[in-house]
Parts: sequence; C-alpha cells; structure tokens
Amino acid sequence: MKIIANRKSIEVDLNISPIVGPESQGVAAKKDIVVLHETVSPDYVGFADIIQTAGYLAAHGLGIHAVIDLEGYLGWALNRRHDIFYHTDSSGNIGNGHINTRAIGIELVSRVMLDEKTQALRWKAWLGRQKEINKLGQLLAFISSADDIPLTYSNGKVPGITTHWQVTKTFGVQGGHVDCWPFDKGGYFPMGVILKRAQFYQSLGY
Repeated sequence: MKIIANRKSIEVDLNISPIVGPESQGVAAKKDIVVLHETVSPDYVGFADIIQTAGYLAAHGLGIHAVIDLEGYLGWALNRRHDIFYHTDSSGNIGNGHINTRAIGIELVSRVMLDEKTQALRWKAWLGRQKEINKLGQLLAFISSADDIPLTYSNGKVPGITTHWQVTKTFGVQGGHVDCWPFDKGGYFPMGVILKRAQFYQSLGY
C-alpha cells in the first residue's frame, strides 16, 4: 500500500483503519497541526508494536492517525487523515486548544524515557532510531504538502508540528504528558533534527 505524496509515494506497511476507525468522532474540515506522541512501550519485530499501540488506544476509546516503529514501519489510518480521534487532551487551566479536532496524531513507538536515566542519554538514544526518524520525516513532509501545515515548531496555538508535552504545557493540562519533550526546551526529543529531516524530504518531493 502507498500514500501518494507531492511527487513521491510513501510505503504504508499496515492499514490501521480497521482498528482505530470505529473510534472516529467525525471528520474535520481542516487540519492545521500535527501532534507527536511516544507510546512508552517496547519495540517488537515486525508490526506487533504497531498493532498493539492501535489496539490499546481503540480499547480505551482513543484513536490515532499513524504509528511508526523502530524499524521504520508505518501504520496509517487510510482514508482517515481528517478524522477526529481522541489522542491529546488540550483542555486545561490556561484554555482549550481543541487539538483533537485540529490535529493529526502520530504515535512513535519508544520507551526511551524509561530506559535511559538522563536527558542527554535519551537524546542520544533517539538519534539512534534513524529508520523511525526517516519515516516520520517522510510522513510529516507528505502531511505538510497535503494539508498546507508548515514544517515549523508550534506551541499548539498556531499551525505547525508540536508534541504532547508542548500541548500539556501550553494549555495547562493537569496530570498531562511529558512524551516528546524537545531537547532544546530542556528535554530529550530531537525535534529540531526531525523538522530538518522533514524539510529535507519535502525538498525531494514528499
């Protein structure tokens, strides 16, 4: 299976629509932001980690548009790019970002935050996941071209690419998440590297 990008196609290894589709809350007229998540779960060979992630979310009334694993395999909810899935709480004491309506959600299989003890080691571990980063870069380039979403970092209020950690901080979500905490904001996630990779792939026609 393939999804067609600007001039190139991206290999879809698994269609997760049959798993997450029933959790769709409708269709948004426009998506203007992408939210990156970490599963905080183990890497498994093949598609098992993708299936596990999509299945876990669906079993809890949640959903996601894509899951990418260590091997660079992509699970994509075919024909559901504009579907509304519950994946990011953005209702907090600083406002409501209506993120689930606005966002395409991408889960990245990783338990880096648990396995490594310091932010520097977590950052280094993430840089070792190049197949995952490359596939994410291709997918972000495709989404940017398809939905006119800039490949720039967003605080969750403006169009762009953001993280679950950032949404929690921006809107003051109580008990919020810390996954994909950017390295340049005191965390470990290589957001700058990922954005540059996505911009590179977009220049190639993704």
